[in-house]
Amino acid sequence: MTDRVVVVTGATGPGGRAAAQLLTERGDTVVAVGTDADRLSTVHSADRFVANLTDVSGAEALATHVRDTHGRADGLLHLVGGWKSGWGDDVTDWLNARLVTTLLNSSTALEPLLLAAPAGRLAIVSSTVVTRDGPPSSAYAAAKLAAESWIEQLAARWQGTDAAAVTLVVNSIGETATPASVLAERLAGLWDTPASELNGARITL
Repeated sequence: MTDRVVVVTGATGPGGRAAAQLLTERGDTVVAVGTDADRLSTVHSADRFVANLTDVSGAEALATHVRDTHGRADGLLHLVGGWKSGWGDDVTDWLNARLVTTLLNSSTALEPLLLAAPAGRLAIVSSTVVTRDGPPSSAYAAAKLAAESWIEQLAARWQGTDAAAVTLVVNSIGETATPASVLAERLAGLWDTPASELNGARITL
């Protein structure tokens, strides 16, 4: 049994639900975060917080809530998802808001708490469509690449601390790809590896 405070954003998606349930079952206090209160009420967690993380004020309110209610944050599992095809401006704006802006806002707001924790962990889920051997093939790939780049920046900033920022890579989440349960197990196991070995890792599931 563990006793960590773990913030799970995008908690109403398949990966978020699986992670929240597994962490709760093993003794962690999960703060489940989403934009829909009705859907959020069905997530297995000790605490639920409705927030629009595309807005800085929403992320700051989340951080304040976590600090004032729980006193700390040992992890941020950023599982806000979304997919659209193509390269249009509308598609790009929609994807960047969900996949990049929410990450920037939530990680910035919670960074002081993660760095103050005995073993702070931040994880995102990226995609196999992200490659480094040419330009992105779609707006989706570009947004995921931007998210990965932010994790790399945080990892560089966190060198020498007990915190770690990591990227988990999947083709997709589902029964015919990476099961949500497998993703949840890997997320829950992030604290089993020292920060010095984990920080900056890009792990393909």
